[in-house]
Amino acid sequence: MTRPALHSIEEAFARAYGIPPAAVVRAPGRVNLIGEHTDYSDLPVLPIAIEQSLFVAAVATEDATVEAASAQFGGAARMQRQGAHAAASWHRYVAGALSQLIDVAPDRGAKLFVSGDLPSAGGLSSSSALTMGVIAALLAAWQQPFDPEDVARRATVAERHVGVESGGMDQAVIAHGRAGNALRIDFRPPARTLVPLPQGLMLVVAYSGEEAPKGGTARDAYNERVVGARIAAAMIADQVGVDLDLPLTLGQVSGVDVVDIIVDGLPEKVSAQEVAHGTEVDLQHLVQLTAANFDHMAKVPVKRIARHILSEAQRVSEAQDALISGDLYRFGKLLDESHNSLREDFRCSTPALDRVCAAMRRAGAFGSRLTGAGFGGYALAACEPAQAAAVIAAATGATGGPAFEVRAADGMALL
Repeated sequence: MTRPALHSIEEAFARAYGIPPAAVVRAPGRVNLIGEHTDYSDLPVLPIAIEQSLFVAAVATEDATVEAASAQFGGAARMQRQGAHAAASWHRYVAGALSQLIDVAPDRGAKLFVSGDLPSAGGLSSSSALTMGVIAALLAAWQQPFDPEDVARRATVAERHVGVESGGMDQAVIAHGRAGNALRIDFRPPARTLVPLPQGLMLVVAYSGEEAPKGGTARDAYNERVVGARIAAAMIADQVGVDLDLPLTLGQVSGVDVVDIIVDGLPEKVSAQEVAHGTEVDLQHLVQLTAANFDHMAKVPVKRIARHILSEAQRVSEAQDALISGDLYRFGKLLDESHNSLREDFRCSTPALDRVCAAMRRAGAFGSRLTGAGFGGYALAACEPAQAAAVIAAATGATGGPAFEVRAADGMALL
């Protein structure tokens, strides 16, 4: 971050509160190259942190009140440390962050100001960047030691309280991303591997024209897929006699011999209630979410969900190999395969996402796919630098944009 940009944030904070901030944190957005909807199954992902970021400035106060304002999001917030109430949608993430800091400086409050150039509600992880930035800025303002791993852990739980039972990919890459590299993240056992991006690869993201909401029907659809993955894991484990740890995840059975054949034998749809009765798995282990319970009688498409997740995990390893070897045509083909699986099996694409992906392929991209949870938001394309202008123009023509290049950047930093 340049000194003029930091000075601009400090000035905006002073205009809002009449005093300078004590800490400023940069929290980048992320683009997931491949490995979509695998993290909550303890299976690998391959994202990058990007240059577009949110910046959270903070100063401590002597009461237990937190004020938050933003140049990017509408409406200021004023909430108590205990039982924080969220009036506007972005306030929910501030309240969620506070819920994970009840053990830290409980008598202190803060003034917060949020700014940045990271697009919101589009699937580039603005919500995770906001939550991570708020937690880190508060800890710094309260003069509390912290490390990125701790911030990521707290932020992951905080976002689940908002209602989406998401995995830990976004927080991990925001904490640990490195310029010029993708970050392969494994969850079982935990590991991180830097994957250098080859020369000649340019990454373009394009907005579909549809927001990627985290509430309402999109939240319910996301959580259905989380529960579907648990159900599939329980059914596979029951067939092969494997005992599962909690939480139930497909990562625990992904190495089973002929798992693909077993998945093809799963029912098209089944309820958690039926599976709990048939496998003697505790029903709550299938349907309990952080902020709610999933409907135990709802029929869930377990075969399609499991087929996508397990095949997508394999594509992560293949994409890693393709990047290391510089095989950009193979990498592009894997992006296309991922999008097809997300559209046909996982069913989280939309006609607008399909349209923008097709337009970027026709313009010369090696491959393209939706990036993020889907149901709207952004698509990703990989192309040569010489084709970037054509790919961006095609994407903008398909949906109205915006479309722009993204580069792998460093993760979160206290400035």
